[in-house]
Amino acid sequence: MRPPLHQKLVDKAVAAITAAVEVYNKPSFAYREETFAILALNAWELLLKAKVVKDAGNDLKAIRVYQARPTKSGKPSKKLFLKRNRAGNAQTISLGACIVELDKTSARLHVEVKNNLEALTEIRDNSVHFVTASALLARQAQELSAAAVKNFVVLTKQWFGRDLSRSLHVVLPLSFIAPVSMVESVVVSADEGRLIRHLESLAKVPTDADSPFAVAVRLQLKLEKSGLASASKVQVTKDADAVKVTLSEEDVRAKYPWDYRELCKRMAARYSDFKQDGRFHGLRKPLLADERYAKARYLDPGNPKSPKKDFYNPNVLTVFDASYKRA
Repeated sequence: MRPPLHQKLVDKAVAAITAAVEVYNKPSFAYREETFAILALNAWELLLKAKVVKDAGNDLKAIRVYQARPTKSGKPSKKLFLKRNRAGNAQTISLGACIVELDKTSARLHVEVKNNLEALTEIRDNSVHFVTASALLARQAQELSAAAVKNFVVLTKQWFGRDLSRSLHVVLPLSFIAPVSMVESVVVSADEGRLIRHLESLAKVPTDADSPFAVAVRLQLKLEKSGLASASKVQVTKDADAVKVTLSEEDVRAKYPWDYRELCKRMAARYSDFKQDGRFHGLRKPLLADERYAKARYLDPGNPKSPKKDFYNPNVLTVFDASYKRA
């Protein structure tokens, strides 16, 4: 059985974002920021087209461009004709047109996602104004790139049920970005300065603390708010080959700020059909074994049999979103 059309577009989108991440993570790649922006925007265009096509019952006409032709009188025709490119193939709608189409539906993009895409577009379109990105622009590009991947993973799962969290990792070239102290003292050209200020303005949007989306996220080995946007979450893993990171008690509470009572309070405000019943506990308890969502704090840290209390990361709401109705 042939896969539906939208699935083919999703596959291409995943391939494009994977290529973007792989290129960005190359330490000696001189055109990293610009190339990531080009490939990531291509991936997003394919993902949004896949959503538009899926919602249209896999009708390809939903993403094709149609236009009127001039009649003999010089007026535009009432009938619309398929617009073709120079090769003679059907022309499809742009990234911006996809966003407009989705804005007409319940799948409209969050403002954080829109601003992130606009920021990536600005990096791509303004790359002609600088030969090599300065440390300050490189830092901003890293934060925007990380958010672009994060947002892509979230929507791919929400829209198409495809979980990329284990196979597609956020860009992590930490050792290739200058320290914050060096970044803040760098001198940039007038053109680059205007771009940097514009990117900062795009990041200054009111954000929902519970939202899984972001305009930009800062990747560091401690949890803190980014000056450009909300902080990224460090993923805890038992992989022996992973970089070792020591978390203090303060870091743990920053990563897992909600206890059971606060979790229930947040869910009651977020969902119209939430109840502390068997259904809720059936969904909650398996998450306790996944450190992306929860972590137990023991009275005696060295004794797993000692009394404990469970704490939750706000990301846990992305799991419950699939089972409850938003208020």
